Amino acid sequence: MIWIISGTQDGREIGAELADRAMAMPEGQRHDILMTVVSQYGKVLAAHKGLDIEVGRFRKEDMVRVIREKGVTLILDCSHPYAAIVSETAYDACKETGIDYVRYERAEYPLPAYDKLYHAKDEFEAADLAGKLGNSILLTTGSKTLATFVHAPALQGKTIWARVLPVSNVIKMCEDLGMKAKNILAIQGPFSYEMNLAMIKDYKADVMVTKNSGLIGGSDTKLKAAMDAGISVIVIDKPKAKLTGVPVFDNTKDVLDYMEEHYGFHKKPESH
Repeated sequence: MIWIISGTQDGREIGAELADRAMAMPEGQRHDILMTVVSQYGKVLAAHKGLDIEVGRFRKEDMVRVIREKGVTLILDCSHPYAAIVSETAYDACKETGIDYVRYERAEYPLPAYDKLYHAKDEFEAADLAGKLGNSILLTTGSKTLATFVHAPALQGKTIWARVLPVSNVIKMCEDLGMKAKNILAIQGPFSYEMNLAMIKDYKADVMVTKNSGLIGGSDTKLKAAMDAGISVIVIDKPKAKLTGVPVFDNTKDVLDYMEEHYGFHKKPESH
């Protein structure tokens, strides 16, 4: 069995492509594919014939148990590029069980030269910096670190606009943090340049906080809109997972080619 850890759109696309290729394999050579996601919403998005999808967050001991119980021979880690802890945990579980580990991590977007672009090592530094730079803060970093910004001393008395997924548990989390309904921008991205610019203007944002999640994550349109609006941008830098001696790919073609060469996931013959 192959285990795909997915947390992104491109991870889902890789999983779907590998499932299609597996279904075309001869019966005795076919790989079973387990895909894990962190939410029910992610499960709905990832649904595809040939994928066994489970929801959960896994500690190392959980991963080791799943590997042994299901006979996993490879973990293909397609988790979010900022989920370094997930990658390190999966890597350690593979080392303990003696199975293969392959990492797919989308390429970062080359940041443009802009005199109002600032870097932060994490959400705590970003929150402190945002409080110094402006009064109306547009967060485009999701819900995972939202509590840090809401509770940050530097942002007390400031206006925070949180752009988050439109799912019930996330909305409830925002409400539990004391956010007003008007400040919860529950909508799924990625967003166009025009949409980003409209939000910046409508909410009179003077600071945008973002991650460099690559083109597929909409980093290009967010940055262009912020620059054209003349507002400050804080980019939380990507944490570096400690991985050594394993294949790491930054585009889908290379990882699919690797899976074809080493694990028999051959492309489906084109129909004419």
